[in-house]
Amino acid sequence: MQLEGQFWITHNGKNLAGQSRIELLTQITSSGSITQAAKAVGISYKSAWDAVEAMNSAAGSPLVARSTGGKGGGGTQLTAAGQQLIDAFQHYQREHQAFLQRLGADSRLEPYLQIMERLRLRTSARNQLLAKVCNIQADGLNDRIELELHGSAQRLTALITHGSTERLNLQLGAEVFALIKASWVNLLPSDGASAHAEPNHLTGNVHSLEPGELESELHLQLHGGAHLTAMLSNSQLSSRQLVSGEQVRVQINPEQIILCSV
Repeated sequence: MQLEGQFWITHNGKNLAGQSRIELLTQITSSGSITQAAKAVGISYKSAWDAVEAMNSAAGSPLVARSTGGKGGGGTQLTAAGQQLIDAFQHYQREHQAFLQRLGADSRLEPYLQIMERLRLRTSARNQLLAKVCNIQADGLNDRIELELHGSAQRLTALITHGSTERLNLQLGAEVFALIKASWVNLLPSDGASAHAEPNHLTGNVHSLEPGELESELHLQLHGGAHLTAMLSNSQLSSRQLVSGEQVRVQINPEQIILCSV
């Protein structure tokens, strides 16, 4: 197994740049055109400008500037701050990859990696979230298992049979993996209440969107660092212009969370 991770730069609590945004800036540098840059990275013109505006806002100063008129008819170009951001990201991205390689070579991680490898081979669920049991409540023949996601204050509740609770030897503080198929992750409307106001609502930021003929894969980075993939019909996404870094909310039904003890 290899350790993998995503690297992001934030500024004043706002997502400034990840790999997809840096690729967009790099294409703007090469083409001098936001239209051509958007085509090169596979997103719409509006999504590209939304991402640029989000970066300008997060940075506090323009990273991309537009010029109009003139002999060349104007165009789009990076400011000095924009080029500095690309250079800094590429430098720290290399450092990040070197760190992951060193961490992966640490023999003390081998037992944990072996557990992850066995889980990966035995389940088709795209999402495997490490969590800690923080509450167990009886509900008829079932138990509601409240989980706190690793590295985050966000929580999920799984509904499993009492027999499953005993078989997994679940106790307060026990670590488990919550297995969730991508098709079980539901995208919530953008104008709803806070994710913490209702059970099984999670908040994260759009990392990437991979469109398909009938369905699209939405990849999110949850608050706390975990990654979550949702498989959504294109009709569900037709009314949403999702951009990289945008905050969204998702929901998972308690009955559709499978628990696996560590």
